[in-house]
Amino acid sequence: MIEFINEDTCTNCNRCVEICPTDVFERSATVVQIARQQDCTSCMNCELYCPTDSIYVSPIRTPEVDLDKAAVIASGILGSYRLAMNWEHGQAPQGTGDNWALQLREQRDEHPPPAGDRDYAIRLRLYNVRDRNLIPTE
Repeated sequence: MIEFINEDTCTNCNRCVEICPTDVFERSATVVQIARQQDCTSCMNCELYCPTDSIYVSPIRTPEVDLDKAAVIASGILGSYRLAMNWEHGQAPQGTGDNWALQLREQRDEHPPPAGDRDYAIRLRLYNVRDRNLIPTE
């Protein structure tokens, strides 16, 4: 569930307002406001599209009690979901971003993905991080 927006880094670009499928946010003169927290479905779109990594969506489906906002910001977790999905500053990765084709190629003993592949750069990144438990390949 969405927990907070970091007012220090939010540029009020309103991308989260535009992308939110459940209309959780409201525009404001300075920083976007969370107006309907209970409507958040934890789809993570706001985190993906935020170009400044200013939004924290908790993995817990209910509002966190006594959440230490400063500790969350200091932890460096803001933007980690975007990084895990290979998004760059609110922009989706080129290609599918999936790893199903990588799994298929590994089952066929094709290591690493062929350079002529349309999504070579993405699949090579997926191939290179597969042993770091960032992407399940089983």
